[in-house]
Amino acid sequence: MNANLALNDSVYSDAALAAMGEYIEARAWQDIVAAAPPWLQELTGISASERDGVLLLASSQVKHPLFNRVIGLGEHSPATDEQVAALMDHYWTLGIEHYWVHAGPYAQPTRLGRLLQRHGLKPFQRSWVKMMRPAKRVPQLEGNVNVRAARLEDGPAIASIAGPAFDLPQRAAELYAALIERPRWRVFVAEIGGEIAGTAGLYVEGEVAYHAFAATRPELRRRGAQRALLQTRINAASEAGCRWIATETGFPLAADESNPSYQNMLWAGFRPVAIRDNYAPAGARWSDC
Repeated sequence: MNANLALNDSVYSDAALAAMGEYIEARAWQDIVAAAPPWLQELTGISASERDGVLLLASSQVKHPLFNRVIGLGEHSPATDEQVAALMDHYWTLGIEHYWVHAGPYAQPTRLGRLLQRHGLKPFQRSWVKMMRPAKRVPQLEGNVNVRAARLEDGPAIASIAGPAFDLPQRAAELYAALIERPRWRVFVAEIGGEIAGTAGLYVEGEVAYHAFAATRPELRRRGAQRALLQTRINAASEAGCRWIATETGFPLAADESNPSYQNMLWAGFRPVAIRDNYAPAGARWSDC
């Protein structure tokens, strides 16, 4: 995949930042799949296929949009009817009925959503918002949260936190644990009173970093773990020589909707650069995505 990021420019348009975010997200997810040991790839049926700069994530054994979605359609060249038909056939061949096709505001053709709807794909109720911020150091919060690098023995704890947080089965949550000590990855845990309360991952490639996942145990939420993990990852990206950090989350459905993830990102200095719509086959249902 070709980033075309023009990192030497001092000023970036939202379109350029969104393209940067799409690229690093796809690269991170390619590596999540590559990091899975053979037994875990078999249990999840996970794959990452790249076609003409578009990433097709698929998991025949995990019915969840995180692992069944198309990233980058229309970002490098205008999407075509043939391309959409081919990606739909890819999921049909794998026996996957429910998946997402991301459609960013800067994707081509301009009205990509109409093209997807002609093929029977429907807009999902919630869009995702792509967030970016410069990788500049921030002061660490003082408090009772201790953040440290994850160790291999933390794997079961990380999976036990990430699974319920994203409504994933245990076998899918193990994919995050497989990233501990992997090149280009920094996995952290947040401890409160000596207990692992939360976890988060950072992917680094060149001058761009990606906040890939973050989760907290339900009984230990609202005690500062996620904000501490955000600050630690921002500083880790800065120390790695990055200039930008990308992430995304569900966009609030209403102004008064409670959305801690989105609010924490705003608090940490991320700003929205693109609202990305999600298209799915008719009848696709997920509880909170």
